[in-house]
Amino acid sequence: MNRIWTALLTVPLGLAGCGGDSPTGTQNPAPPAALPNDISIVVGASQFTTAAFNPNPQVVSLGGSSSLSVRWVNKDISGGDYTSGSATIHNIASDNGAFAPSGSLGGNATYSATLTATGDYPYHCTIHPNMAGTVTVTQ
Repeated sequence: MNRIWTALLTVPLGLAGCGGDSPTGTQNPAPPAALPNDISIVVGASQFTTAAFNPNPQVVSLGGSSSLSVRWVNKDISGGDYTSGSATIHNIASDNGAFAPSGSLGGNATYSATLTATGDYPYHCTIHPNMAGTVTVTQ
């Protein structure tokens, strides 16, 4: 009989840890200082297509350099401010393999990719594939 009670008590305790994708009261790191080549993931981005990223397209120039860095910042935080609100997780991936996937980006998290040639670099969120953007690199 004790084994049955132990088993029954363990199930609810085990389920207590399950739930949404971000725990209540989670603190996001402070928003990073803006950089010229930043792309923001906007609030409510998972509901959008090309409007999920700002600016989109992001047009950047090599300006005589051999490479440049573009940075995505996850500002998709609601229900509070940028440090205490609830963030939606996103993952940036190149459509043409030009850069590695970002991994999970929580609130105010950043991901940078280095680009070395002119042209268009389409990307999307692997978690919300409707979210699509393009980086255009000019000379």
